[in-house]
Amino acid sequence: MSRALTTGSRPGPGLLVSVRSAAEAIEAVQGGASVVDVKEPGRGPLGCAEVSVWRAVREAVSPDVPVSVALGELREWADRPVPSVGAFEGIAFRKLGLSGMVGRDWERIWNQFREAIGPGPPWIAVAYLDADRAGAPERFAIRDAAVTIPECAGILLDTWDKSRPADLASIDPHWFEPIRQSGRLIALAGGLDAVAIRRLGALRPDLFGVRGAACSGGDRGGCIERDRVRRLVEASRSSAAARRNTVS
Repeated sequence: MSRALTTGSRPGPGLLVSVRSAAEAIEAVQGGASVVDVKEPGRGPLGCAEVSVWRAVREAVSPDVPVSVALGELREWADRPVPSVGAFEGIAFRKLGLSGMVGRDWERIWNQFREAIGPGPPWIAVAYLDADRAGAPERFAIRDAAVTIPECAGILLDTWDKSRPADLASIDPHWFEPIRQSGRLIALAGGLDAVAIRRLGALRPDLFGVRGAACSGGDRGGCIERDRVRRLVEASRSSAAARRNTVS
């Protein structure tokens, strides 16, 4: 997945909105979402929705709107059959978490899973900012591995514990340079709202990822509302001012 697919000529970073149904996908797109991400929030931070939901979302939105899918956590697939190659038809990219993989040969297991699931859309590596709580590898290790994997198109910084907003402001902007230099995209998520999005423009992401702030009542278990999405899109666009003031 190239940066052009997500950023295009927009004045600021794009907005990825996570949805759990075709109806929510329509709300997200009508609110101005750049990317529609399919996941089931009731199954965890990257909860894997049914393949039938992926297909319903893909059919509900225009073909020129990228649709991504969350596949849950790597450890959850130890005793489960992987989706067929055909399940990913029309999907722009896929992502998978690494919680619970500390102390294991996670790079080897991760590689084996990607091989088992077969060809298809590129991958987005997920690095949890609260890696200690998630029992996940540190973000530095995931970044360094991801930039060497040809089928990995970018990195998402997210939170595993959705009750705690991401601490993205403390990240040194230079941390992202190996990702940019490799031509991969950068996505930021983890309890972001309009205020956080405006503040984080200086980190120069390609995408901001949201769910809770785009839902009724600001509850990630609620329903996506287009007006909330519109406000987040505007915040993303206004973050470009901070982005322009950042020295590369």
